[in-house]
Amino acid sequence: MAILALNKLSLAYLEKEVLSDCTLTLEAGSKTGLTGRNGAGKTSLFRLLSGEISPTSGEIIMPRGLKVGIMEQELKHTGRTLHSELLSVFRPLIELSRQIDQINFRLSQPFNDEAARQALLEQQYTLNEEFIARGGLTYESRVNSSLLGLGFTRDDFDRPLEQLSGGQRSKLALARLLLSEADLLLLDEPTNHLDVTALEWLEDFLRSLNTAFIVISHDRFFLDRVTEQTIHLENHHMKLYKGSYTEFRRQYQAEREAAMRHNANVSREISRMEGIIKQQKQWNREKTLIMAHSKEKALERLKGELIELEQQQAGLDFRFPAAPASGNDLLTLRDTAKSFGERTLFSGLQMQLHKGEKVCLLGANGAGKTTIFRLITGELTPDAGSVTRGSGLRLGYYDQLQKLEESGDTILDDLRNTFPRLTETRLRGALAAFLFPAEVLDKPCSVLSGGEKARLGLLKILLAEPNLLLLDEPTNHLDIDGREALEQALQSYDGAVLAISHDRYFINALAERVLTLQDGTLTSYCGNYSYYLEKRTEQTTIPAAATAPAREMTANKQDFLAQKEAAANRRKLQSKIERLEADIARHEEKIAALEQTLADPAVAMDYQKAAAIDQELQQAQADLEQIMQEWETAMTALEEA
Repeated sequence: MAILALNKLSLAYLEKEVLSDCTLTLEAGSKTGLTGRNGAGKTSLFRLLSGEISPTSGEIIMPRGLKVGIMEQELKHTGRTLHSELLSVFRPLIELSRQIDQINFRLSQPFNDEAARQALLEQQYTLNEEFIARGGLTYESRVNSSLLGLGFTRDDFDRPLEQLSGGQRSKLALARLLLSEADLLLLDEPTNHLDVTALEWLEDFLRSLNTAFIVISHDRFFLDRVTEQTIHLENHHMKLYKGSYTEFRRQYQAEREAAMRHNANVSREISRMEGIIKQQKQWNREKTLIMAHSKEKALERLKGELIELEQQQAGLDFRFPAAPASGNDLLTLRDTAKSFGERTLFSGLQMQLHKGEKVCLLGANGAGKTTIFRLITGELTPDAGSVTRGSGLRLGYYDQLQKLEESGDTILDDLRNTFPRLTETRLRGALAAFLFPAEVLDKPCSVLSGGEKARLGLLKILLAEPNLLLLDEPTNHLDIDGREALEQALQSYDGAVLAISHDRYFINALAERVLTLQDGTLTSYCGNYSYYLEKRTEQTTIPAAATAPAREMTANKQDFLAQKEAAANRRKLQSKIERLEADIARHEEKIAALEQTLADPAVAMDYQKAAAIDQELQQAQADLEQIMQEWETAMTALEEA
């Protein structure tokens, strides 16, 4: 059964078109992701569906009485506690319980009128049945499990709302929405402020939910886990793809490549026809002019066959060299301890980081991950044990809370002032790689968005050429394009990386090793996030006594060496692919230039010259085909790796 239908829906703000002629149907219980670049219209679509705004034209069709739930941005009842605020979602059930209690009290009193007593018993039975059917026996446990699952403790339950942080308020708003019993949930970035444990709870909750939902999220791993279809907004239109985020990306990329091939073929035909029309007009005869006019009409029809494609962000071709380090051991923590007041975060902590390693550090919020970073930078001193930095170590620290200094400098001037020895070409290339095109370089730093400030701050750290990057939640404030750009940059970076992140897709793309911090202890897994999940599952199903510590140590070492070798192989393949792609681009430009030359009437009339150019063109096309085959082989090898 359809729960939502959009019929030729359009939306415009003044003269700016947001959505145009959008038609879509969603079924009851469907689990849908909503993707598109920032500004594509995702939030506007949510405002339309919630009734906050009306469409410019078209219609939104929903069943009568359908309840749409969307996260509240502000908590209104500031006089309540955390627990009582969430309980208020079930106000009708609480009122039913109160009525049942009143009837029970009246039934406990003496009755002179048996008919009145019987009527009260029937009312009690009816209310009890309704109470049970609507979840009256479980709503309090649902409230408690939601709060605990999202990372609150029982000590938090009685905290006044005024004492909650911004992140805690967001989690409470999410819990209210999840328990609201709406028929259609609109979830806008629900994973913000959640650690990995809370993320996994939310994923399990949404996967078990029978309610339909649409979710906007930059967390690609989360989208893969909870969605079964994806709405993609592009060029003011929407299209529904079956499958999770990764499947959508595969389908979308295949469609885009097919459209690009189609456009290339049509463009070649357009170029050929334009050459013929120009030649016929030059002959200036009545018959050829009529033919030219006829071909111009055909040309216009041909131009209408071109498919409009959203311009993709420029690919990363910028390399971030790392400063040389004299030894293999960059960093060692030995028997390290740190406490704050009476609270001990960890003691006896052991950690070693080697040159060129890509490591991600996981742990619950408050476990001490950022404290480890502050010990490494020297901002904090350990209470016991040691932090040993390798010879030649150069740190680059990206703090998730850092803010770009407020100044009147433009983006380009800020980089010029910070790195006066770097050439203009290198600075502009670096900015382009971090999604700052030439047209925005005169933008003042003071007006940058949170995502832009994050990207510029990270870029300045990389340009300083550290050989160890400490990254604390580097994907916060970045959209999916920005996250993919960061992953590419870090994959090509030849220094070591130690990153704190809740972005599991990012961890899968980057990590060669995962460290987990739990109960003051670090555990090492020689692989990415999927490998860590696999090993964690094995550890919960296999008794600890099943394997000897010595064998575990040997296996871990073998895993580590195998992972290092695999990572080196992936980097070599990535470099080869980038070289081949550059060759492909050069050959395509050469072929296009030769085809344009052949279309010149003067060349076409010179048989010998045209034949020579045609032979050169055939050779260039054959070379391109060979390079494409090498590229496909390398891509297949990279996917297998």
